[in-house]
Formats: sequence, C-alpha cells, structure tokens
Amino acid sequence: EKKRYASLIALVLAIIFVICSAAFESLRRSLCVLLMIPFSFVGTFLVFGLSEMTFDKGGFAAFIMLGGLVVNAAIYLIYAHDRVRHTSPSDSAVDDYIRVFDVKVRPIALTLLSTVLGLLPFLSDGPEEVFWFDFAAGTISGLVFSFVAIVFLLPVFLLRRREG
Repeated sequence: EKKRYASLIALVLAIIFVICSAAFESLRRSLCVLLMIPFSFVGTFLVFGLSEMTFDKGGFAAFIMLGGLVVNAAIYLIYAHDRVRHTSPSDSAVDDYIRVFDVKVRPIALTLLSTVLGLLPFLSDGPEEVFWFDFAAGTISGLVFSFVAIVFLLPVFLLRRREG
C-alpha cells in the first residue's frame, strides 16, 4: 500500500511539472517549482525521524498538502516576477524579484501561518488520533521548511547568474 501512495505522489509531481511547463513555457521554471517540494518534505521527514511517531496515511496526506501549498507559493512568486519583468522591468532581474518578493511574501506567510494555526487543534488530541495527529505534525513541520525554501532557495534556483 505504501508503494501505491509513493506512486501517487510521483504522479502528482509529474502532473505539476507538465502543468507548470505549459503555463510558464519554461522547463527551468517548472523545475524550480518542483525543487521546492522536496525541501518542504525535509521538515516532515525530520519530525517523523526524530520522534516516536509512525509514518502512515497521515504522513502521506501531509506530503500532498505540503506539495500543494509550496507549489502554490512558488507559482505565485514566479508568475508575479514574470509579470514585472514584462511590464516594468528594472536593470536587474534580482531587483525585480526583490520588488515582487516584498509585496508577495506577506500573503504567502499569512497562508502558511493560517494553515499552521488551523492544524494546531489536531495536535491537542495527541497521538491517540493517529491520522490527524500525524497529518498535523507532518504538515506543520513541513510548512516551516517550505517557507525557508520559498524565501532562500527559490531565488537561487530561479535567478540566473549574469553571464560575462
């Protein structure tokens, strides 16, 4: 059954890649979006690896939730950056990204924070509620890492070095 869940996650990743490739008309930008997903999974792996919790359906559901949220945030930033680069570009893509990031980081942070706060009640039930507890713990820890990935790694992957 775990192999089936792993294959479903792989299918979701493939679908995300194809949709992003079509939307951005860029394999590189699509890869940037996909690379955010494993970094968000690091938090989930750490919480399950460093605790006594067992990884089950709640952990897999956390992966799907994390994938959706981090992909949404990455698409939001990349699309806004592309729009700024086409409508009112500055001399540097980095300057444009910083302008976009200053505006878009608040909605992204609020989305992640509201998700974390919405999942906190599931942690209060304790490990007796196996699915919901694992889902909440995995998602919350993954969201912390996804925010770090969006803030620090996305610009590294997205912005090219100057040639010359």
